[in-house]
Amino acid sequence: MDKPIRIALIPGDGVGGEVLAEALPLLAWAKTRGRSLEAVGLPYGADHFLATGETLPDAAFLDLRDRYDAILFGAVGDQRIPDGRHAEEILLKLRQGLELTVNFRPCTSILPVPPPTFDVEVFRENTEGPYCLQGFTEPGRAVDLAIHTEPAVRRLLQAAFLRAEHVCRPLTLAHKANVLKHGHGLWARIFEDLRKEHPSVAANSMHADALLCALVQDPGPFGVIAADNYLGDLISDLCAAFIGGLGVAPSISWAPHHPFRCTALAEPVHGSAPDIAGQGRANPVGMILSTALLFRHLGWEPEAAALEGAVSIALAEGAKTRDLGGTLSTAAMGKAIRDHLPR
Repeated sequence: MDKPIRIALIPGDGVGGEVLAEALPLLAWAKTRGRSLEAVGLPYGADHFLATGETLPDAAFLDLRDRYDAILFGAVGDQRIPDGRHAEEILLKLRQGLELTVNFRPCTSILPVPPPTFDVEVFRENTEGPYCLQGFTEPGRAVDLAIHTEPAVRRLLQAAFLRAEHVCRPLTLAHKANVLKHGHGLWARIFEDLRKEHPSVAANSMHADALLCALVQDPGPFGVIAADNYLGDLISDLCAAFIGGLGVAPSISWAPHHPFRCTALAEPVHGSAPDIAGQGRANPVGMILSTALLFRHLGWEPEAAALEGAVSIALAEGAKTRDLGGTLSTAAMGKAIRDHLPR
């Protein structure tokens, strides 16, 4: 018998636990279809930090790294911890420690609206850039360092080129090498190297400010967009606005070079939304579609496609949470989607 896939469940803070709860029945459904998996809940988040002073202990991280295959993550961020240090330590330890370089954020129209549809995939580097949190504040000035290394940049761009090649769509690099000559200059040089290795890809680069303007005016020419950690975050959030907002936007991060057993982390793009936490108002679609991305990462394509199809059918039939103009609760939306899964 195949060894079960071990999936760690980290609800985190705010609405994280509410949306993650709607992913649990999907794991059970996958088991009924013959998928061998074991899901284990872990407590790390604001409540655990406030009670114990622990964020993600080293022993727990090593256990995740060496004894799990993937992570389903809710969200982190809690007003009781204003500096957000627990969130930074948990997410950075997972992303950087597991070397989850590639953050994939597909933004595809799923709401039943008239054309034109929106279909852009963002590949965001996930471990470096200004989000490395290596900076300082002193009297009269503050400095945030941005670090870009060739291995991480090359892994992210190679993944983007491979995706563009696979789906036969254009690839655009977003950068500001005209100003950030060192860090983004490295991105531009590696992009040009890889363009020669992938001649079938229609690849070009754009200054990020011009790209954002063009994206709003006419997203049609764009297919795959690659960017560093900071720009990729901004661009993918803008793209989410075209498909219904952050509540429906999924993501998955992975390590293309597979250094450890745990090679993927799936999470919705939205944050912990403390203003609506505990009210049953959170949209679970982003988490459900992130679960579909995880299924696909594990090689479970039939389950991934069925889950994405169930989301589309439910939305087409009018199932919506309040952020989409509907009335359904988080749990009711999750059930409306599950009702369309094959048995």
